[in-house]
Amino acid sequence: MPAAPTPAVSTSALSSCAATDAVLAARRRFFSGAPVPEDALAQPILRSWTRCAARGLGPQSRSRMEPLTDGEFAARRERHEALRRRCRPELEALHAAARAADSIVILTDPSGLVLDTVGSADFADRAAKVALRPGVSWSEAETGTNAIGTALVERRPVEVRGAEHYAEANGILSCAAAPIHDPFGELVGLLDLSGPASVPHLHALALVELAAGQVEHR
Repeated sequence: MPAAPTPAVSTSALSSCAATDAVLAARRRFFSGAPVPEDALAQPILRSWTRCAARGLGPQSRSRMEPLTDGEFAARRERHEALRRRCRPELEALHAAARAADSIVILTDPSGLVLDTVGSADFADRAAKVALRPGVSWSEAETGTNAIGTALVERRPVEVRGAEHYAEANGILSCAAAPIHDPFGELVGLLDLSGPASVPHLHALALVELAAGQVEHR
């Protein structure tokens, strides 16, 4: 009787598994105080981990991440109404793609405070369990390595997948973020596409970079 065929495994699946193993190995070395090889992690991630450790953050520590009060949040959104208006076409354009990929699109202010989210209601509910929702700040100083906060510090597009997040609790996320600058180069906000780490969106970074660029041109 012929042997059953071995199930095919895609190259992308294999490389994803290998990447996860490499990140987990890098985490073990980093948090044990051992040096991390330069090619083990993207340099923005390693720089962010180093900043977080210098602030005394621990991988299992949970920041308070308390949302603003309704009044405070309404005032913050009003302050950034011009940004929200200019980003609305991009949020609407990315809405369908985010829903199809079980993801959400996020607009933040320059400090990393989440102003608006659109996309998959199911994933929005799961993301809310780690406080990824409107009215909460995702600055790197408060939340550790994450696409929103780290992109704002690095002032460049950043992708943070699964275990690349500094806080273990945020490892359920795969996020890509791109800052938005005004004509004078000042940081005015950020667009992020976040979804489950188990099914990372392969084109997330390109989508948010394109969307942020369109807002800047507008």
